Amino acid sequence: MKVGFGTIIKNALVLFAITLVAGLALGFVYQMTKEPIAAQEREAQRLANQAVFPAAADFSDELPLDEGVAAQLAGDATYGKVSIISAKKALDAAGQGIGYCVQVSNKGYGDKIVFTVGISNEGQIGGISIVSINETPGLGMNANKVLVPQFTDKPAGVFAVTKSAASSSSEIEAISGATITSRAIVNGVNAAVAYFDQVLKGGT
Repeated sequence: MKVGFGTIIKNALVLFAITLVAGLALGFVYQMTKEPIAAQEREAQRLANQAVFPAAADFSDELPLDEGVAAQLAGDATYGKVSIISAKKALDAAGQGIGYCVQVSNKGYGDKIVFTVGISNEGQIGGISIVSINETPGLGMNANKVLVPQFTDKPAGVFAVTKSAASSSSEIEAISGATITSRAIVNGVNAAVAYFDQVLKGGT
């Protein structure tokens, strides 16, 4: 069956109109949801900061990121595929800095794991708080239960994963059956400590 030129033009215009309407609708939905999503992310970060620095009365705005050091850490295989996302200063009631919250992400077994590391001015890890994780249920998803408590009140040094019970403060016992997840988090903490040592330590 022969299709006329006018029919082709008509069909093309209909397709264009449908595509245009769909594009405008998607753009509208994006604009409507962008701010609520951003607000949720800010709240998640605030809660993570408070979790790793419960003594803090407030937190500063994001500090300027040292792109050079961040890129150096991201390119170092020691830390895996780590990214330094942001750093904020933890403040006491008088507005004095008592430490830093460094947010990092690292590639886990399933997806990127985003978490915050709290480090005091004295070089003590107050704790870590996971913001986003999507690992294997029953294995890597046990990170909050198994890994997070092990970092509380540890000296901010270089940590290593062990498959047996930790025998020193620098060892972190891996999640059973989830070594990749365990290493991703431990290496991310090590990168946060390295960033603290190279950029933040001794800051005002």
